[in-house]
Amino acid sequence: MNLQILKCNAYYNETVTLPTEIKITLNFALFACLALTGFAQENAELVEDDIINLEPFVIFAGEMDVIDGITGKEYNGTNAVVWGFVDTFKEYLVRYHEKLLRFEIQHMNLRTQAGLAIEKQLQELTESFGMRNFKADRKEWLTRERSILYRLNTKPFFRIEALIVWDLDKLNKMLPNRPQTKYAKNIRYNEETQTWERRVLTRWEVYYMFVNEENGNQWPHWVLKQDGLNLDTNKGFHFMESGLSHQVPPSAFKEVEITYPIFYTSKEPAVEQIERLRDTYVSNLYHIYDPFTWIARRNTLFRGGFNRELTEKVRRKRFRVSDRDWFNTVFTHLLNDVAQIKVLGVGEIYELQAINRWKTSENSLGEGLDLLNWHKGENRQGKDITPNAKIWINYENPGGARFIVLDAYMRYADRFLDAVRTRLLDSKRRLSGQDLFKEAIEEVSGIPFDEYSKAAKAAQIRMMENYRD
Repeated sequence: MNLQILKCNAYYNETVTLPTEIKITLNFALFACLALTGFAQENAELVEDDIINLEPFVIFAGEMDVIDGITGKEYNGTNAVVWGFVDTFKEYLVRYHEKLLRFEIQHMNLRTQAGLAIEKQLQELTESFGMRNFKADRKEWLTRERSILYRLNTKPFFRIEALIVWDLDKLNKMLPNRPQTKYAKNIRYNEETQTWERRVLTRWEVYYMFVNEENGNQWPHWVLKQDGLNLDTNKGFHFMESGLSHQVPPSAFKEVEITYPIFYTSKEPAVEQIERLRDTYVSNLYHIYDPFTWIARRNTLFRGGFNRELTEKVRRKRFRVSDRDWFNTVFTHLLNDVAQIKVLGVGEIYELQAINRWKTSENSLGEGLDLLNWHKGENRQGKDITPNAKIWINYENPGGARFIVLDAYMRYADRFLDAVRTRLLDSKRRLSGQDLFKEAIEEVSGIPFDEYSKAAKAAQIRMMENYRD
């Protein structure tokens, strides 16, 4: 195998445990470099013995301004909190950038290997049901993620132009008046809690030429991602106008520039203030410096198997089933769930369900939704997470039927698959997909479907609840 070798400054190995307790060795640098050579897109295996090296780690090294928020001018004071935090401020950003880079390479490598294993399982499953040559769509497989990763490794997305320092003692003396500098837009006094709050707003812009791959026509594509975060509660907002295509190049991502505000006071020990500022700064970076939210949230990224490709494969197969819309959805989920369970364990299914149901919304950022509408003219609207959302499982609905069918597989495994396969492939007449699964469940369980489905619903709801926290 011939691979392009890139100039080196780091190569990392680490052992990671998959949910199924299968240990694999991950080459941190491997996947990023395979992305640059195109190898990961065209080949089915990652070869661990080949040492592929990342380009040198590069991070913005310029000096950061320190601004007095009240005057709007350079800070020339001697407060120990300010300079104690400044001493490590840049170091923390550099370390976080490098940690993010390594973590995402590790995560992408793990998910790529898991994806290859899931694809293999699906090839065997689909063939057993008379569908040959199943293949995951490699054309768009992690192309956007690889572009982001390459950009992250060669040039930082994120630059903090200035640290804005606010003297709480002076701010409190000014009340009910507010500072008049431009930096005051990112602080406010909360009358209810009688505390000052601080925020960061970010604009992530992407611009590139989209090419119609059929006729070669081009047109400009511009996408804006806007994030905001309350720096002390870690609640904020996330808005995107549209997604990114698989054609997005690393150069399309514009640098994000922000100012970062801090408060200090004479009424608390400096050491405690510095420690708290450092802790919140690191947790803030986790939420506001995450370029992969262009694709999905970190806890959902690269997950869910290959439902889209399976749906197309099942749709084209001429099964003797009358209710194809219901059947296609339920059958596709069954195959996809079985493959994921075999590779990653049942937790992969339920953890992702719990995250999507209770933990995330398309608009919230961090630990919950805060629209940060602090000033006149700010009227952002969005949906928060739904931590108390109810679970409804109805067999008539394919989304609910998925879990009753999954329950049968979890209890009876290959016996259940064989019962479904026999009915689906050996039937000489057109049959209902709903009846097919009912009969298969009754055969392997030995009890009437209505009785089984009630027990299955209760069991599946308990399973999902187990992953809520």
